[in-house]
Amino acid sequence: MVQSLAISNLTLPELEEKQNLKLTDDPEFFAEWHEALPELSDEEKRYLEQVQQEYFDQTRMGQISEGLIKLIVVSPLLHLAGFYRYPFEVRLEEPVQIEVTEANELWRGRIDALVIKDFFWVLVVEAKNSVFGIDRAIPQALGYMLATPHPARLTYGLVTNGSSFAFIKLIQEPQPRYDVSDVMLLLPGRNVLFKVLQVMKQIGRMTGE
Repeated sequence: MVQSLAISNLTLPELEEKQNLKLTDDPEFFAEWHEALPELSDEEKRYLEQVQQEYFDQTRMGQISEGLIKLIVVSPLLHLAGFYRYPFEVRLEEPVQIEVTEANELWRGRIDALVIKDFFWVLVVEAKNSVFGIDRAIPQALGYMLATPHPARLTYGLVTNGSSFAFIKLIQEPQPRYDVSDVMLLLPGRNVLFKVLQVMKQIGRMTGE
């Protein structure tokens, strides 16, 4: 009998063992998150300053829900990165599943936001409640990324809890390998949303060609 498991409950060791997934030690594997990033316009920077201020205003009321993080932070970033415009398509709560034959398991879940180009998954976005660290979102995002219908092509992920951000890169062939960027922390006087948007634009530029 096939056992159904929620991708959100999987741990990183489980993913690595059951999918033969390995964290690469190649420093050039994921250079695009920090090298030759596109410049931002003054207008984009002003917009992101407002996004940061609105996020901090909401945190004064207490912890922020996952839904509010997607509304306040993630949606503006998708907009500025150009992912709401052709040739990209954004889908919310997209259902996915992975059949793990050796373990007789079926992994299921729903992606918070999925950016698609020509049916190719460009970016998987996973957001968490502000009370949780993004380390809890990384295995979940990787689980979703492994479900892409185009395993021969690389896939990117973005995880955030509103104040912390990290990017993931996954290549599945010939062997599943991944890497994670440095964690970028949103602090007063240091708007890392600039860097986050630059990386998102970089991913869009590379996959949109």
